[in-house]
Parts: sequence; C-alpha cells; structure tokens
Amino acid sequence: MTINAGDGWSRRIDDLAPRIARHHVTLLRAPAGHGKSVALDRLRAAIEAGGERCAALLLDKRDADLSRFFRRVAQALGVDPAQPDAAGVAEAVEVGAADDRPALLFLDGIDEAGDVLPPALSDLILFAPGLRFVIASRESNLPGLAKLRAQDRVAVIGPDQLGFTRAEALAFLGASEDADVLRLVDRCEGWPILLKFVRDGLDAGDPPTLAGDMGSVSAGLIADFLDEQILAPLLPEDADFLERTAVVSRFTLDLARLLAPEAAVEQSVERLGRAAGLLQARRLNGLWYHVNPMLRATLMRRFQARIGSDVRRVHRMIEAWMIEHDAVDEAVLHACLAQDYDECVQLVRRFGPANLSMRYGLRTLRSVLAALPRHYLDHEPALGISEALVLSKEGRVSDARRLIHRLRDKAGGHAAAAGALGDLDLLDIMLACHADQPLMPGLADRLSAVAAALPHDDVIHQGWVQNLICRVHLSLGNFTHAAAAGIAAEHYYARSDSRYGQFFVHLHLASTRSWQGLYDQVGSHIDSAESIAVQHFPEDPAMATLCRLLRAELLFDQGQADLGIDLLPALQSAENNDGWLDLFVSGYRTAALHAFRGGGLEAALAVTRRGDEAALRIGLPRLALVMQILRAELLSLAGHRNQAGAALRAIRVPSNGEDDARWRERLALGIANARLLIHSRQFRRATVLLDTLEGECERRGIGRLVAKVGLLRALLLACSGSPQRAIATLVELLQSAQQPSMQAFIEEGELMARLCSLVAHHSQRHALGPEASRFLAELSERLGQSYEHVIDRDAGGSYLSAREREILLSLAQGESNKSTAERLNVSEATVKFHLQRIYRKLGAHNRVKAIAVAQQQGLLY
Repeated sequence: MTINAGDGWSRRIDDLAPRIARHHVTLLRAPAGHGKSVALDRLRAAIEAGGERCAALLLDKRDADLSRFFRRVAQALGVDPAQPDAAGVAEAVEVGAADDRPALLFLDGIDEAGDVLPPALSDLILFAPGLRFVIASRESNLPGLAKLRAQDRVAVIGPDQLGFTRAEALAFLGASEDADVLRLVDRCEGWPILLKFVRDGLDAGDPPTLAGDMGSVSAGLIADFLDEQILAPLLPEDADFLERTAVVSRFTLDLARLLAPEAAVEQSVERLGRAAGLLQARRLNGLWYHVNPMLRATLMRRFQARIGSDVRRVHRMIEAWMIEHDAVDEAVLHACLAQDYDECVQLVRRFGPANLSMRYGLRTLRSVLAALPRHYLDHEPALGISEALVLSKEGRVSDARRLIHRLRDKAGGHAAAAGALGDLDLLDIMLACHADQPLMPGLADRLSAVAAALPHDDVIHQGWVQNLICRVHLSLGNFTHAAAAGIAAEHYYARSDSRYGQFFVHLHLASTRSWQGLYDQVGSHIDSAESIAVQHFPEDPAMATLCRLLRAELLFDQGQADLGIDLLPALQSAENNDGWLDLFVSGYRTAALHAFRGGGLEAALAVTRRGDEAALRIGLPRLALVMQILRAELLSLAGHRNQAGAALRAIRVPSNGEDDARWRERLALGIANARLLIHSRQFRRATVLLDTLEGECERRGIGRLVAKVGLLRALLLACSGSPQRAIATLVELLQSAQQPSMQAFIEEGELMARLCSLVAHHSQRHALGPEASRFLAELSERLGQSYEHVIDRDAGGSYLSAREREILLSLAQGESNKSTAERLNVSEATVKFHLQRIYRKLGAHNRVKAIAVAQQQGLLY
C-alpha cells in the first residue's frame, strides 16, 4: 500500500513516536491491511531521526526455530550470546551495553512464526529490561507481561490509531466530498487496505457507487485479500463462523448459536474479536457484534453461493428470531430478503411504519422499499407512509408531500375528524412545518386534543404528536410552549425506547433553546442527539452529520462564525438539498456578516464565494441562489446602493411552482429588496413591499417570519422620521412570544445598533420584562462595534459614525465649528470634513436642512 510521506495518516503515525519512547513494549495490533508494517517503518524512521539507534527484524515461518530467531536478534543488536536463547541474549545485551548499540528492537511478522514464538519473546522482554521492543502483530498476545502492564510499561496501538480518519481518507482518495464518496468512506471504517482498493477502483474509472463493492478492480481485490490475508490465517471453524454470521448486519451470541449451531461460539468470538480484531462489539440493548461492511458483503455473497436457495430458509429463521427478540426492523428486512413479500407487508402493517421508524430508524425501511417489487408499494398504504417518512428524513420535502397527496387521493381524500388524525395526517403536518407551509388556525390545540384521545399506552404516537406540537409552536414562535411539548415528547419516546424519535426531539429542543438564547441547553441537546446517532445508528452517518450542522449553527449564534463555517463543507450531502438548506444558508450568512464587521466588504464577499464552491461541490444549486442574494445585501450594507440594486434585479426566483422551498428564496429576495429600499430612503416603496411580505407570512401562519418583517418595519419607522413608533414596534417585538432570534437582530447591523441604543435610553424600556431586558442588554453589547470602517468612504449612504453623530448633536445645540472642535479636541478642518459627510449622507446642503432631516429620521433622540 502506497502512502505518501506528507499525508495526514503518515504525520499522525510520526506523532506516535514519543509515546513509544515512554514504554518498555509497544504492540501494533490490528487485522491485516491496517498498514502495520508501513507504520512500523515510519515509527522507526521518526525515532532514528531523533538520534536513537534502532534495530529491525522481519520474521517468517523459519523463525519458529527459536535458536534461529535468537541468533537473528543477537545479530541485529550486535551482541554475541553464549547460547541462543532468551537468557543468553539478555545477558549479552546487559554485559555489552554501549552507546552505539541499538536500544530499541522493531519486530514485524511474528504471526508468521506460529504459536511457539510469543512465549519465547515474552521471556526475552522480561530478561532484558534495558531493551525496548516495538512489535507488529495481527493477533498474537504476548503472555507473561501482566507486571509490565500493571506498571503502565506496555502500550497498545490498535485499529483506532492505525485507521484513517474521515478527513484523511478523503484526502487519500483524492475524491470530491459528494454523498456517494462519503458513504463509501464510512463503509471502509478507516481500514487502510480497503481504502487502497477503493482508490484502485476509482482510478480505474468506477463510479463511487461501485468502487469497493462491485467495481471492476476493487471487488476482486477485496475477495483475494479476504482469502489470503483474513481467512487463510484463521482456524477453519472461525472462517466458517464469519461466513455464517455475515448474513446479518449484527448478531448476539444467542443469534450466532442459531446461525452456526456446530461452532464453539464464545471461543470464535473471542478469537475473532480480541485476537484477530475482525469483530467489533457494540452495546444496543445487549452486546451485539459486527464485521466491517465491505468484508461482510463479500462474505455474504460467498455464503449465498455456497448454500444456494437454502439462504431463504436462513432468512426466515432469522426473521422468527428477530420477532421473538423485539428486533422487528430486522425481522421485516429478512422477510423481504427471503422474498416472502406478503409476510413483509403484513409485518409493516402489523407494527406500523411510525413504530418501526421511531424505534429503529429508517435504514430498514429504506432497504425494504428498495427490495420490494413496485406493485407492493403502489397498493399498500403502510408502505406508502413508510416511503414518505424516508423521503422526509432525506430532506426531499416536496417529493414527500406529493406522495402524501397521492396517497390521500387514493384513500378518497377524506379529512380526519378531530381527535382522530392518522399517520398520513400527522406526517403532512410535520412536512408543513418543515416547509414553512400555512398552518391551519388552532392546529396546536387540535393536536393537543388528539394527544388526549390517544391511549396512554400508545407511547409512540403520544411522542409523535407531542413532537409535532413542539414543531408547530416553534414555527409560530411560541418557544416556551414548544419547549414544554418537546420535553413531553422525549419522555414518551424514552418510555418506548424509541431512539430515533428521541434523536429528532433533541434536535427540535436544540432549535427551540437556540431561539431562546439558552446556548448551554442547546449544546446539551446536540450532545444527546449525537450520542444517540453514534451509538445506535452508526450505519446512518447522516444523523451524526445533522448534529454537527446544528453544532455549527450554535457556533454561529454565539458569534464564533469562523469555527462554525469550518464545519460546513464536509458535512452535507446532495440528497438533503431541501430539508437542510436553511442550516447552510444560516451558516454562510452569519459568517459573511461576521467577516463584514471584522474585515470589510471584500472579506465578506470571500465567504460567499466559499458558499458558491460548496454549492457546486455538494450539489446544492439553491445555496448558490441564496449566495447571490447575500452578495447584494452586503453591497447594500457597504453603501454601494446602485450595485446592490443591479445585483438584486439580476436574480430570478420563480414566483410560484410546485417546489414549496422556493418560498424561502422569494422571502429572502423580498427582504433584501426591502432592506435596500430602507437604506436608500425610498420609504414609500419599502412600506408597500413590507406589507406584501407580512401578508404572505401571515397567510402561511409563520409567526417567526412575520417577526422578521417586523424588524425591518421598526428600522423603516426609525429612518423615516418616526422614532417613537419605531421604539414601540421594537419593544413589542422584544416582548412577543414570536421574538426573532438574536442573529436576526444582529444582521441589521448599524441601523439596528442605533435603534437599540434609542430603546435602551428611552422610557419605554421599562415596559420590558426581565427576559426581554437581558436579551436587549446582550444584543446591545454584541452590536456595540462601530461599522464605520466597513462603509466605503465614496459610497455615501444613510449611516452616521459615532463621531458624526456627536457633531450632528452639536449642530442641533447651536455650537459653532470652532467650539465643537475645541470640545472634541480636534481641528476645525476635521469638523468641517465630518460636516460634509453628514450633509452628503442626509441629502442636505446646509445646517438647517441637516438638522431637519436628522430630526425626521430620529437621529437626535
């Protein structure tokens, strides 16, 4: 396996060298193909580069002759023992100690020498305390080292340290970070040799969906590797055990006894796990084991070829076992694999798609839907709901809603009675929230009535309904009610052991707490969700990805935009282009505004270019559209009104169409135009546009977007000479249950900073409650930076710097230029320069006109 010296994996191996220096014995122990020999050579080179002398031996079968082995060790160390055994070599090393003699021995290939060598090597280690060892082994466990282990003198470098991280794997493959490549990397589980096979397949022209599975190069290489490196050194019974258990994605000891009745299961698991390192254990309501997915695919094909049509009998046997042991998702899958399609449909109907998805996730439903003949999907409502669930969680919101409407049409289109909503209705409500669709009046109350009518022991649906109540309140901006419903949903899901349901409830609660500004709780909920994803759904990496996206969002909300945006590029796959786009938009938007405040227009535009690159790389064309809108907004904020107007006019967003998500882009474009009109002092046109946007938001029943429009209306009132009404509007927003997020306020920059300052010094501030007062204080602090340095000096605009506002107040108080200069400790020429900028920004030609305009715009309050 060729690994470049400068890649991340090699550098990380080099960094392990100091760890070796602290231990008497270091074991590099991992299955074949983990690059142990390459790592051993790199470690030796790193240690020798530090000035320490080392010796190295590559062992083979002939070293089962211990006399030969000890003579080779003595020769490598440069000593002449009296007899070729452990004691003789140890005595020669101790007697002939010298500065130019190696003190560190690297041994590779001890597995080839058989079982006789490890005990002899252990004797040498114990007899020669002045000699240190680094040993690469596939499965050997050196006996008699308990005392050294107790003294922390034995280090073990295992598969976790030798395997590639995801970033290292992507760099090694040299492939783009699209969805298929990311799934392929995850299947390799960091195993270097498998990544090498995948790279061979990609280099040979295989698409990522085939490379490493059925590709022209990799599949054959993996099969050969399995035979020569994995199965050949194993006992025949262990090789047979691996093949028989490969028919399931994971197994317990009890299931293994069913699949391999003649095997000594505990002994095989012990040897394959601890010794060979092939089996990995995971605790999921008991201890389960699994093998690497790519090796499992090859093993399963081999097992199917060996037993032929009898494999259907094995699947039926597994199905019965899974039902008995409450692993219904696996039972459904194996009924399908046995081609018992009617039985599969009966199981889905019996347990229900909601139950299956909330408890076990969507992996099984996705596999079943892919395997079932199409006519089953077209005629079975339970499978239709399952397909809609899969589409919704993949972010394909529009496709899911169209499928729901088709299913409802087939069912006769009857609306459910109050208190009797079915799965189809609940799923439709969930998607309506997700797509910012109109919510029927009183929907939260109706859902509460549904929850009251449900049986108390139907905890799955109780959890689902409470989760929907949380989503509805979140869409309406009622965050306190949303949090209460989310906590209730988590309680019901915990009672039913519905890990998948708990995962999404924690994400919804994280969003709720984020809107409330409770960032410590946001982080806690994200941690809980990510723990569930990693422990219970490792085969679905998109779940952990979603957690990291929300963690990036948390960093944005806390003002750590640079850290947040660094998380984005490798996280999202093209299959989620509807559902998760808002997180990407928020991330790049926040990072751009942060860059604008800190580094000016060019720094902010550079962030939007990164967004364009991400949109192209991971297949999110709508992200590129939003970046266009953001660039226009940045030009407006920097005072380049004409360029901003031209950029906005060049953007084309469909005004209608089947894609519900287009509404987000239409709203973003409308808000950008309204903001530009306000900054350009075209207040009448801005008022008409805001009225239109507010009406559309209200029609759709989206309270938090109504509040966003309300923010712009407050700024419009402040700039158009109605400061008292502006203050009242902002106070009302701060007190409202539909209060916008902190980020929504910060986006408005200098104008919002000025308005918050007015509120903070106005008598109406006393109307604010404690929570709103704390929010205003934090907001004012975060808006405290001046925007003067990011506004183009030649661009004009309606902004006034802090110094310009001071001089404007001096004008209003009747001070002369000379007295103003003396009071501010500046030259009279500087005061005149600022006056010219004030006149230009306010569109005035003299002092009287400037004071009149300033009074109209509320700049003297």
